[in-house]
Formats: sequence, C-alpha cells, structure tokens
Amino acid sequence: MAQQGRISGSVVDQAGAPLPAARILLGATNQGAVTNSEGKYVIAGVAPGTYLVRVAIIGYAGESQRVTVGAGESVPLDFKLKPVALSLDAVLVTTSGEQRSREIANNIPTIRAADITETQPITNMSDLLSGRASGVNVLPSSGTVGAGTRIRIRGANSVSQQNDPLIVVDGARVDGAAGSYSLYVGGQEPSRINDLNPDEIASIEIVKGPSAAALYGTQAANGVVLITTKRGTAGKPRWNFYTEQGLAQDVADYPANYDALTAAGARCRLVDASAGSCVQDRIVSFNPLK
Repeated sequence: MAQQGRISGSVVDQAGAPLPAARILLGATNQGAVTNSEGKYVIAGVAPGTYLVRVAIIGYAGESQRVTVGAGESVPLDFKLKPVALSLDAVLVTTSGEQRSREIANNIPTIRAADITETQPITNMSDLLSGRASGVNVLPSSGTVGAGTRIRIRGANSVSQQNDPLIVVDGARVDGAAGSYSLYVGGQEPSRINDLNPDEIASIEIVKGPSAAALYGTQAANGVVLITTKRGTAGKPRWNFYTEQGLAQDVADYPANYDALTAAGARCRLVDASAGSCVQDRIVSFNPLK
C-alpha cells in the first residue's frame, strides 16, 4: 500500500492579507479543507497522483492549480486571489460529494422557491412544482378537493411498480408518495409532500434520467427531487409576518324541522300516535341552522 501524502499552503489576497474560511477542494474527491484565521490549510491523507486543486471564497475569484503528490510527500501550494463582486459557481451537493453545475453533464432544473413565494400566491408544494421544470408533471391523486399529489418525472416508467420520484429534504429521505399516510382518511390518498411549508424552502432541484440512479441508487430510477430549506444568514434580524382573513356567508334558505309533542311536552312520533301509544297535542318547528 502506497504511503499517502499531504498538501498544505495558504490563501491570501492581492495585498498579502490572509483569507480565513476559504474552501479548498481536491479534484473530484470528497477531500478538502478550510483555511484558518491565518489563511493556512492542510489536506492530509492524499493518495499519490495528480490533482486539480480549487479554492473558493465569497467576494473573490476562484482559482485552480494542478499539483502532483508523491508517496509520503508534503507539497506546498499557495493561492493569491483577486477580489470580485460575483465569483462562485453554483454547487450541487450529491451523495458523491460537491460538484459545480458546469461539471455535471445532464441538465438539472432549479426552482428558486424563495423568490417565487414572495411574488405569487403559493399555498402548497404542488403549486410550487407545477409547470416550473421541464418534464415534471404534478397530478392530483384523486378528484377530491385537498387530495394528495402525484409527481411524475418524464412520465411513468413502470406499469406495475411505483413511479414516484425519490424526495430528499436537506439530505434526508422523505416519503412523498400518494397514500403515504398511515391513518384512516376516508378512502382518499393524501401525500406528505404537501406537509412542507413553501415559505421555508430555499430551492428545489430536479435530477432526471440515469444520472439520478447513478447518484442515489436504484430507488431513484424515477428521478430525485432535492429540497433545500432556508438557513440563517449573517446580518440584522428580520421577521416576515403574513396573515389573511375572509368571510363565508351561506345564503341558502334551509327548511325548518317539525316535531309533535304531547300535552305533557313529551315527543310523540307519528308512528306512536297511530299505534295509540300517545296523543299529539301540538306541533313545534325549529331550524338548527338559524
């Protein structure tokens, strides 16, 4: 077994000042490091070989350098970054690690839920997904109002097995298939996907085709819906308050109900009166809806 090496160095700006919290990514592996307060980093346990090392930090242009690590060798690698307004590429987090969007061969539609919910009347996840990504169909599980949602990515793949995609929320799998409730719901088929609050979702990514199964296994043969919830950000505290109200008025004229009573005030049904069990003395009417 070849002895492993290491990569160490520092990340500074054009003036030579250290840049803390910069991320160092080692090629297509899951290895990496974050610079400390002095702008220094160390990536240990690197197998011998040639790697493309990338550095990324907000406010500075990303930079890449190719380095060769020998067995038991400690290779120095320093970076000097230029400040820019926008520099970071979009990063997709998968089971095999982090990848920049430009490095992924297939198209992955992204729904910016945080921007949509602020301008459109979104009430549930079905409204958020419907018509916003190519090849994604959102169908009701039944014709009843409030019924569950069926999500189909590129149509149905099987006539006998489930066609629901794999739903992952912040790295955890969620059962979003129609009929996923374990309680009795009167024969309907609700789904837990609508339990998610659209206002708490930052973005939704749709992974389609064979790449979904390659990243998440055979359970993702019908595609994957990656949901990322909102996170706290640095800055002053901010609260968003939302309220709504309405009035429901029933204008229908409901007929009154009638009942027969004896002289003592006991109830006397017509069948009892015909059998001679009681004598109807008066008729009263009442309407419980008024």
